[in-house]
Amino acid sequence: MIRVKRAAEPKVLQKNAQRWLKELLEALNELDQSPKEQLKQAKKKFEKIQQKYNHKEVKDALVKMFYGKCAYCESRITVVTYGQIEHFYPKSAYPDKTFAWDNLLLSCDKCNNTQHKGILFPLDSAGQPLLIDPTDAQADPFIHFRFSWDEQISWASVYGLDERGKKVVEIFDLNGSRGRMDLIKGRSAFINRLLCILKIYEQTKASEAFSLLQAACSPEEEYSAFALALVKPYIAQE
Repeated sequence: MIRVKRAAEPKVLQKNAQRWLKELLEALNELDQSPKEQLKQAKKKFEKIQQKYNHKEVKDALVKMFYGKCAYCESRITVVTYGQIEHFYPKSAYPDKTFAWDNLLLSCDKCNNTQHKGILFPLDSAGQPLLIDPTDAQADPFIHFRFSWDEQISWASVYGLDERGKKVVEIFDLNGSRGRMDLIKGRSAFINRLLCILKIYEQTKASEAFSLLQAACSPEEEYSAFALALVKPYIAQE
């Protein structure tokens, strides 16, 4: 996870978000008060309004803002699938944030499914989120995580440095302890290649190798948080 600067709110939300929210809350109230025989119809109406956030203009803005990567695991989404518009504050528990631009992220299908985040949204004792929104300017991921490379087994792991970091690692299974081995293998292979390039650069000072290292640290690259943590200290001296 890296910090991401939030882009300007899409025009479709600027124009419609308040009206959609009004319609949603009215539909929710109608759903709560509907007799049993009308419940199915009221639920269908509510869900139809709720899905208005899933607009192409909103999705396109998020894909651009996150460089086609998952906000949580930093895997490239758009190469193999379309990804999902993720509500940081779950829309089921916080319907007032359903159309709020600052609550919308881009997520891969795995991070956003019920085996991982889904509707999970743990809070601390003060009622504040334990999960981390990468667009929150006050939440620097490098304060909450340690990025570690094990040379003996060629394994790239993420460790939480505090309660928030640990909860993110646990919920999104960032170390594969609950089965996300493809994530760990892909991330580890990426870092292994990157460190090989680093060795070449240290031995030869080749400009091509230096350019590759710099590129790996840019936010549009997969697993750039790892690159920044493990490689940037070396190239920053140049």
